[in-house]
Amino acid sequence: MKVRKCLSYSDIANEISMLRSAFDGTVLVVEGITDLRLYGKFIDVDRTRLIVGHSKENVRYSVKESMEKRKDRRTLGIVDSDLDRMNGVVRQPPIFVTDCRDCEMMIMKSGALQEVLWEYADREALERFEGAYGSVTDALLNASYPVGLLMFISCNEKLGLSFKDLDPEIFVNERDLRTDPERLVDEILFRSNSPGLNRRELLRLLKREMGREWDPWDVCRGHDTVEILVLGLRSIFGAFNSRGLRGCELSGSLRLAYGKDDFAETRLHRSTREWCEANGMGLWLF
Repeated sequence: MKVRKCLSYSDIANEISMLRSAFDGTVLVVEGITDLRLYGKFIDVDRTRLIVGHSKENVRYSVKESMEKRKDRRTLGIVDSDLDRMNGVVRQPPIFVTDCRDCEMMIMKSGALQEVLWEYADREALERFEGAYGSVTDALLNASYPVGLLMFISCNEKLGLSFKDLDPEIFVNERDLRTDPERLVDEILFRSNSPGLNRRELLRLLKREMGREWDPWDVCRGHDTVEILVLGLRSIFGAFNSRGLRGCELSGSLRLAYGKDDFAETRLHRSTREWCEANGMGLWLF
């Protein structure tokens, strides 16, 4: 995996060119292995090949190089939206973006979440929780929303904050799944090891952004939301089979529960299908 991370967009473009020696159909470049597992369920395998770009930038620039320098008009890429919508960035074909911040949030927005809850939640405990605090979906969005906003702040203010391997148990209440903004900021500052960052100023910036009307589906990161769901299952409304559940396993369960009817309802499916049809290309099975 370390070698893979060093691949450049030119390496990915070369991989596309090598594939062209034996295949003249559609090439879809995606960011990572989990994207391949998700979109691979839906492609027309007779007319489409999948390539992993190993980063968002590699996807963007390998597709651009293939089209502009190598005159390959049958290649497209799918990337996570990330913070693009919040920053007013609009991607143009042949680069397409997820409906939500990332593909995990796109899955969370579908019926797949309820299917996973049917598998791993205790029905009575879940009903008690939702009766007291509202739907699990809203609880997850509200809990992960401040984390996504801090990532947005860090990016725009060039703060270099670290969000790797965040443990929601530190800042999310294990009774109602509500995030404590002060504990969250303290944990981020501790992890970031940046003594020059001002706690009061960071809390002020977070409060400012929380006062704005952002779409939570564009703000919340899938990884954080899944980990908070794991916490909820483990501490509040999980059945016996969820006790040892890890985030990576739950993400896999969500991908498996996400079906063609869910994907067919997305803007991503519609826009990629229409673009491919307009250019005489195959892509999806439906």
